[in-house]
Order: sequence, then structure tokens, then C-alpha cells
Amino acid sequence: MRPPETLETERLRLRPVRRSDAGDIFGYASAVPSTRFMPFPRHCNIAASLAFAERCESQWASGASFPWAVIEKASGRFLGVIELRLSPPKADFGYIFGEASWGRGFATEAVCTVVAWAIAQPPIFRVWATCHPDNAASAAVLRKAGLSHEATLENWEARPQLGELAGPSHFYARTRSPNG
Repeated sequence: MRPPETLETERLRLRPVRRSDAGDIFGYASAVPSTRFMPFPRHCNIAASLAFAERCESQWASGASFPWAVIEKASGRFLGVIELRLSPPKADFGYIFGEASWGRGFATEAVCTVVAWAIAQPPIFRVWATCHPDNAASAAVLRKAGLSHEATLENWEARPQLGELAGPSHFYARTRSPNG
């Protein structure tokens, strides 16, 4: 099972991340606000962003995961990345957007599209994501996409920017019954 390479919404185009996106990735992945709650170390140089873009390309090729670049249709501007991992009967995803695109509904639009595609697949019955308990904006995006808070997981994820070796995460999920 593979998602479409391109997903479109009214304002967005999601397409596979490419090596040529490394400069745009560095723009958010090196920024303090964008990476505050992320489980990866802030990128200190463009080489880290290029390595991430190369990983994204290989993930698409192998089918291990599906990272899309989120592009604003009107301007062609790179906004961020959303990545889907399929492991029937479940799928999980994560996302990050540059601060310049915050507060305009872009993350919600992208997340809603990916979640809708995933939960519509016959072998997928649960779509889930996590966020840091202090990340109210991300929690709001997940709720708007139809995910419900199920638990707070202690010692779930490292967050280098917060100095957490194993910090807590809120667990959100959208499910459907296997019985229809």
C-alpha cells in the first residue's frame, strides 16, 4: 500500500520531499521556534538538512515512510513537511511547519488530508500522532483533524531542545471499526 505521491487541497500541494528542498528544510529545521518540541536535534548546517532530504527520498523509494513537502499553491512557497508511516492495521504521522506559516490553517489542512487518506484505506483502522503536552497549537491541529486524546505517555520521546532524554507525549488517534 502506497499513498499518492501528490495530494492537493484548496491551498496546498503535497509532493515527495526532494534533495533540492534542503535549503527550505534548513529554514525551519535550524529555527528555535519551529524545532522547540521536535524529537530531532536542531540542524546546525545545511548538510544536516540535505541528509534529511536524502533520507526522505530513500524512504519513498523503499516504501518505509512517505514524507511530503507541503507547498502553498498560490505562492509556490515551501511551508513544511508531513510524514506518514503505514503499518497496518495502523498508521502514524508527524509534521513540522516553518514559523512564517503558523496560524493560517496550513498544518490543519495538510494533516486533515493525510489522515483522511490513511483512514480510508481498508487495512488501516487507527491513525495516530503524538505531541508534547505544552504544544497547544499541535494538539489543536490534531483535534481539528478528528483525532482524540487517548493518553499521556510518560518517557515516550526525546526532545533535545527541551533537554528531555525521555519526555512525555500526548497520544491522539482517530479510529474506525473493523466491523464497518
